[in-house]
Amino acid sequence: MRTAPTILIIDDETGFRGAIRRFLSASYTVREAGTAAEGMQLAGMLEPDVVLLDIGLPDQSGLDLLPQLKELRPSPTVIMVTAYEQVRDVVQAMKKGAFDYLVKPVDLEEFEVTVKQALEYASLRHEVERLRQEMQRLHRVSTLVGSSPAFLEAQQLAIRSAQSPDAGVLLQGESGVGKELFARLIHATSPRATYPFVALNCAVFSPEIIESELFGYEKGAFTGARSEGKKGLLEAADGGTLFLDEVADLPPEVQAKLLRVLEEREFYPLGSTRKKTVDIRVVAACNRDLWQACEEGGFRKDLFFRLATIQIVLPALRDRREDIIPLARFFLEQFNDKYGKRFREISDEAKEVLLTHPWPGNVRELRNTIERIVLLEDDDLVLKRHFHFLRPQPGSATGPSAPEHGRFLVWENMPEEGISLEELERNIIREVYERCGRNKSKTARFLRIPRHVLIYRMKKFALDAELSSRDPPEAPNTEE
Repeated sequence: MRTAPTILIIDDETGFRGAIRRFLSASYTVREAGTAAEGMQLAGMLEPDVVLLDIGLPDQSGLDLLPQLKELRPSPTVIMVTAYEQVRDVVQAMKKGAFDYLVKPVDLEEFEVTVKQALEYASLRHEVERLRQEMQRLHRVSTLVGSSPAFLEAQQLAIRSAQSPDAGVLLQGESGVGKELFARLIHATSPRATYPFVALNCAVFSPEIIESELFGYEKGAFTGARSEGKKGLLEAADGGTLFLDEVADLPPEVQAKLLRVLEEREFYPLGSTRKKTVDIRVVAACNRDLWQACEEGGFRKDLFFRLATIQIVLPALRDRREDIIPLARFFLEQFNDKYGKRFREISDEAKEVLLTHPWPGNVRELRNTIERIVLLEDDDLVLKRHFHFLRPQPGSATGPSAPEHGRFLVWENMPEEGISLEELERNIIREVYERCGRNKSKTARFLRIPRHVLIYRMKKFALDAELSSRDPPEAPNTEE
């Protein structure tokens, strides 16, 4: 373990190096190099905290060596040293990342202060890097496992998009593909990494609760509000990243308020007349085509363009089968540690099960499957029989042929001359609505669309007016 900071002197003057070494060696580990080549080699081996770099080296200018030193990881803090002070050299050195600039002969008191400041700066940079790595660990960025071209392309795009502190990112893909994990990757590799990552699933709450969760509220803002009020997620995420999962389910009134936050960086908590400012980046996710929701009137186009500066489509697990076994092994190791088990490998027959199953639940289903096996079984090898609980899926190699979805609704009455797509959709909604007891919430769940989108489509097809005279009063929606 290093007991003292390391300082590397790169200078062609033997006398200057010796004098500085004697002055510093009582408190620091000091090494010397007389050329740029020797200095670069020592810097790569020693990982010095501070480098004293002469501009006039015999084999290369110190100004040219400086960028090479700054590319090292960890990169040292560099103090430039020269016998001739020239403003142009000073400016160039600072632009290339030098911490400070000293002129020979150096004043030892000034030199000592400069070295201490450089070491404090180096220590601070190392601590920031350590915290960044810790944040990445906490955000589970290391769990991004995959080598398929589509997955790697999505991952690289996510990392590139993270370089912007505020560009909106829209993640699209089926449930279970890892959208939140990608959102955490974007946050952890962005300039906002040391600030909070806050997540909200927009499909879980009713419109009123979503609004209070996002914006917070003042004391007595509404019936049932906490007596002391509540800080919203927007304020909690200040400086960091707000992840909005299933953003298509945001109610229209909340969409309008969120748009203002993104444009003006300000908002009012519920029941408050005091404006609050906020600096956040929003990463949104959706398990269906958000632009299609815009076209159907269920989502604001102006908000879409604010959220989707960069769009990333995450592939389903069935489309990246080369990643199934590596992912399974990763989860196996993870749950071995969690449950104290000793599974060491997956049998060939078990691999066949993994590769032929369609994984409709994607990576989440695979993870849950491996966790169940590790938790309940006590072998050292994952076997085919361990997968007995997996249900054969329609269209899979182990299941029956896929049923012809859609025929059960209106196919028997399909006119021979054909029918428009809009009329077909209208008939489907009407029939499902009738079969769900004319309950809009149940109908929306059956059709896998948000309730407000169903209401919009019913109005669009004039179903609302046609059926309203026959509708019983609908019970209050307590399920959303």
